[in-house]
Amino acid sequence: MTIEEVPEVVEDLVLEHASLLVNGTHTEHPTWVEIKAAMDSNQLMWLDCATPDQGDLERMVKLFGIDDEMLSDSADFNQRTRLSEYDSYVLLVAYGVAADARTMMEVHVYVMKNRVVTVRNGPCPPVELLHDRADKMMTPTTTVPAILSRILSVLVGTFADALDTVDEELTELETSILHDDPSTSQIEKLLDLRKRVNTFRRAVDPARDLVGAGRFVIIDALADVSEDARRHLRDLAVDLAHVGDQVESERDRLSAVMDIYMNQVNYRQNDIMKKLATVSTVFLPLMFITGFFGMNFAFLVRSVNSSMAFLILGIGLNLITVIGSLYVMKRRGWW
Repeated sequence: MTIEEVPEVVEDLVLEHASLLVNGTHTEHPTWVEIKAAMDSNQLMWLDCATPDQGDLERMVKLFGIDDEMLSDSADFNQRTRLSEYDSYVLLVAYGVAADARTMMEVHVYVMKNRVVTVRNGPCPPVELLHDRADKMMTPTTTVPAILSRILSVLVGTFADALDTVDEELTELETSILHDDPSTSQIEKLLDLRKRVNTFRRAVDPARDLVGAGRFVIIDALADVSEDARRHLRDLAVDLAHVGDQVESERDRLSAVMDIYMNQVNYRQNDIMKKLATVSTVFLPLMFITGFFGMNFAFLVRSVNSSMAFLILGIGLNLITVIGSLYVMKRRGWW
C-alpha cells in the first residue's frame, strides 16, 4: 500500500494525543506521513494513540490493514478483558487502574508483524512512561511480544498499587467501625470499596486465563515469541496470580469488615433496647403506685391527709422503688 492509496493520510495532518516509537526514537504527535514512513522502513514500531476520533480510526484501518471491526472495537470502550484473533493481527483488551485507585484505564492493543498499535480512551501514565524508555525498549533485538509484555506489566503493576490503597482505606475504616458508633458514611464507604474491588476482579480474572497457569493463550496467539519474551510473560503470569490472590484477599476482608459493621449495628440496637427496657422497668412500678393512690377511694383519702403521709407515700415510696429497681438491675448486670 502506498501513500496515494490512502487519500485520508495527508502530509500536514497530525495524529493528536499520539506517540510513535521506532528504532529507539520517540515522536510526539506524529503526522500520518511519519507513521507511513515508519511502516515502509519495516522496522519494529509502536504507535500509541489516546482518544482517537472516528477519522483517526478510519485512517488506522486503511493504513495498517486492520478489519473494519476496529471501528466498533475501539470506538466503544468499556469492554471486557479479552483476546481476539484475526487474520493479520491480534486484539488484546487490557486494563489498568489510575492513581486514584478508582478509575479504570482501558487499553486496546493491536499486535501485528513488527507493529504494535495501542488505543486508549484517555490518559494512561504507566504506558506513557514507557515512551521515555524508547531508546532501551526499541532495540534491534526487541520483538513485538517483548513490547506487549512490557505494556501488560506496567498495567498489571497499577492493580498492585491500587489494591495497596484499598487495603489502607479498609484498615482505616475497620478501625473507625470498631471505635466509633456505626454511621451511614461507613456503610457507604464499604459499598464503594466492594464495588471497586469487584471491578478489579472483573478485569484481572480474564487476564489470568490469558496469561497464567501454564496455558499462555497469548503465546499461542502470537508468532515468533522469543525466549526473553516468554520469560517476561511467565513473570507477568506470576504477577497476575499475585494480584488475583490479593483481590480475593481484599474481598474476604471486605466481607469480614461488613460482618463487623453489622455486628456493631446490632450491638448498638441491643444497647438502645436495653436502655429503653431499663427506663420502662423503672417507671412500671411508679405507674402502679401512682395509679393505686390515685383511685380516690374514701379510705385512701382519709388515710393520706397529712404532709408526712404525702412525703412518705407520695415521694418516699417512689424514690425507694426507683433506687431499689436500679440496684437490682445493677447487681444482675442489666445496667
